[in-house]
Amino acid sequence: MEANLARESIDQELRRRQLAQRLVAHQARTRTIFRLTGLSRHQLATMRRRWQVTAEMRRRGPVPKSFAAFLSTQRTRDEAAVMALWWRLFASVGATSQPNGRTGRLEIGECLCDVFEAHTACFPASTLELDHLVLLSKSVDEAAALALGRCATCEAVMLADLLGPRRRRCYRCQRAEAVSPLPTTSDEQKRVVSIGEGVQQELF
Repeated sequence: MEANLARESIDQELRRRQLAQRLVAHQARTRTIFRLTGLSRHQLATMRRRWQVTAEMRRRGPVPKSFAAFLSTQRTRDEAAVMALWWRLFASVGATSQPNGRTGRLEIGECLCDVFEAHTACFPASTLELDHLVLLSKSVDEAAALALGRCATCEAVMLADLLGPRRRRCYRCQRAEAVSPLPTTSDEQKRVVSIGEGVQQELF
């Protein structure tokens, strides 16, 4: 029994350090790494020296808190919608693999890295950072400011801004409507709906 507990403790510590290395490689801010791994700032500083991470390879300053980064351009809005969809899929799979249906912060951190790596592979020129993904995943799960839904006209996946003017149609359908207005229906309010159920998780 004691040997099993010791082995689990070693495995857990190894996962924490491997996750920290992935987060450092993705230039996550110290605050994010600390909260997802539980490693102290001193431990992180020691690891960075060992991994030869220079100051130029790090992002400093406060973590992103504004949703404007996801809505600044149509390209960014589309990328954020894809990123949010991947988060829903990856997080849902991760949650179902847990005995109690809840995901610990190590699993959340690993899932965030998986999603970010998939995103950068498809959008290598993307300006969205891993810290943006943390903010986006929390917002989409809570449906407080942003929601992942479908366009009322073409059913395309879109990111809806719940704090701004309601956009029931995606950008492309809005442009098409400006040229040739489409009739509205009483059901339009129902068409931008959440895709799947949010996985309630304690990010931090």
